[in-house]
Amino acid sequence: MGMWARWRAARDRRRLASRYLDALPRAIAPADAVWLCDMGVTEEVARRELAFALRAVALIVAERDALDDRTASDVAHRLAPEIQREFHANAGTGRAWDQRWRAYTGALAMRGDADAPAVRLARVLLGGAGLVSPEPEQVASASAFITDVRSRANESLRHAFGVASLPDDVRPSALSR
Repeated sequence: MGMWARWRAARDRRRLASRYLDALPRAIAPADAVWLCDMGVTEEVARRELAFALRAVALIVAERDALDDRTASDVAHRLAPEIQREFHANAGTGRAWDQRWRAYTGALAMRGDADAPAVRLARVLLGGAGLVSPEPEQVASASAFITDVRSRANESLRHAFGVASLPDDVRPSALSR
């Protein structure tokens, strides 16, 4: 592949990453944070943590469910200016995102945990909101939020990047040969 073709392919991947992210909400309306506020979390903290969860799930879906291994990197590059703006506007928020991102990825990296990934991510969300020992109902509500966000992110990913399709007689593992 020549230089021009590589540049065009990279530009197309950036465009698709932008389309993927544009289809997902990034800001949380006050009405969307009511369920978390009902748990005793302030509106500001609830909206921040829900926005962090949206961003984290969008990155996780791009990393785990994309057809191309470069998709997660492309999505992260498209998010970088937004994260930089947050950091420059409020360094505390930038550091909080960095900590939360590590917590989300760490929750998924844990092996041997009996909890489903959505539950582990829900616990990170609730912990970031200040609910260190959440009740089962709180975890269930947060898990439903995470599951909904992941479903929307997967739909957006398929819409932006396409759906993998193989003939019925070809196994995915056969493609690597």
